[in-house]
Amino acid sequence: MLLLIDLDGTLINTVHPTWRPYKDGQDGFLIEPYLNQLPFFLGAKKFLTSRKSKGDKIVVISDSHFRYVNPICDMLDVERISLADKPNTKKLKEFLDGHPDYKQEVDNGDCFVIGDTRLDIELGRQIGAMTIWFLPYQITEEIKDERDGIGEEMLSKKYGPTYDVKTFNEMERIIDAPLSYLYSIEATFADSVSYRAVKLNFNRYKDGSYACIRCLARQEQGACDKYARADKYYIMSNPQRTQEFIRTLAEGISNYINQPALVAEGWDYFTYLTDKSSTTPPNKMMDIFDLVETSVPKVQLLKWADNVHGSLREQNLYNDRQTFLQNYLSVDCPTETSIDMFGQEQQTTLSISGKNIIVLDDQLTTAATAWHVIRKLKEKGARNVLFVAMFQMTLSVNNGMICPICGKPMLIKIRRTDGHRFYSCTPPEYRGDGCGFIQDIPEQN
Repeated sequence: MLLLIDLDGTLINTVHPTWRPYKDGQDGFLIEPYLNQLPFFLGAKKFLTSRKSKGDKIVVISDSHFRYVNPICDMLDVERISLADKPNTKKLKEFLDGHPDYKQEVDNGDCFVIGDTRLDIELGRQIGAMTIWFLPYQITEEIKDERDGIGEEMLSKKYGPTYDVKTFNEMERIIDAPLSYLYSIEATFADSVSYRAVKLNFNRYKDGSYACIRCLARQEQGACDKYARADKYYIMSNPQRTQEFIRTLAEGISNYINQPALVAEGWDYFTYLTDKSSTTPPNKMMDIFDLVETSVPKVQLLKWADNVHGSLREQNLYNDRQTFLQNYLSVDCPTETSIDMFGQEQQTTLSISGKNIIVLDDQLTTAATAWHVIRKLKEKGARNVLFVAMFQMTLSVNNGMICPICGKPMLIKIRRTDGHRFYSCTPPEYRGDGCGFIQDIPEQN
């Protein structure tokens, strides 16, 4: 395994601005006198020693100056790339061209890029490597740095790292068994089992209740590791999808919501965002929801209005999405018919006051739908709400491909019918300015 690992903020706690002159290699700021005093994160040196003993190849990849990086890496006895200019891949690709065995590891998918900022995640996605977003320190206003991406926790997650971890011990387990720690739906399609989810939001209310948003797979835009699942999202919306495919999706959802730690929270109802009348294929969500195995009672609590005009995707601004949702999506508690002691029918509306509710949706982009649903359920008296999206739309990453015909950048596109990926020099009829040239992307194993 090849590990490309960031230095500052990942191995050593040097994110504070006072370290900037050393990292920039300024005259008079030599790091050598302080090598034995560097604030390594707990477990960092042990992690490097352990990975070396297991045969991993380790390369530090840092934006800092070689006057700073080289002495530290000499002390750690690891290779290095300094002044890397992440997420630019130029320096990294030059290094890999000079190390064919390392390049082979990347090409085979046996590579991790590890770091504490979105720049590390972008770099890893561009070369198709698995990525680990690692945050071993507390983010404060004092250390935030827009240039380096320090402090951008939510943004880093939106770039779609393969994993996010807090400790070196957790990272060690992931590298030893990567399939077992994928997000739940991704693991299922990789013939593995995992209880993990992308943890995007957690909101604690004054009454002690909470609402949180979780995603079970990444829907990548642009280059990414082979476990991201945009292809599966598009297949899900294909009328020709198979029952086996739907069962696999449902299995990934079941694995997540049936994990012991989650069950212990005590959930009262499991519901889902129903399909609009215009949804293709019809009952897309209902088919999946019905196959999810859970002991939590299933109910239909959410309903799109019959007169929905347009779609949420057409609303580009967050406020416009909220207006659309307010107009067309509501909580609609079902009524139940029972017979009283006098043989008379009684109509009772299901109450969700004080109840803990899990909500299933297909995709999360801006989270406008998630927060609208959470707010509406809370208005009806719900206590804790867990909003689970099957797919998280990640932010786009440039793949660096140039059209051989017209010289313009090519984007990675996904064929909606079967999820197949290809490079496209997108022409004007598809909202691009390219010549229409297409290049196939071979399927990854």
